Amino acid sequence: MRKALRRVSSAIKTIFGMPDYDRYLKHWYETHGAPGIFPMTEREYYMYALQERFEKGGVTRCC
Repeated sequence: MRKALRRVSSAIKTIFGMPDYDRYLKHWYETHGAPGIFPMTEREYYMYALQERFEKGGVTRCC
């Protein structure tokens, strides 16, 4: 049940253009993860996503 709710939440966030921290973490560990390097905190990630979207007008993805 919890997994289904996360998937629904992720889909809703995608539809409305909101950043999805869980998806970011999954991608980060699969693509960028290395010993001694850590992903952004949830707060840092949301601030980064908001800045990219509203101040720079860029896309909300890293790659």
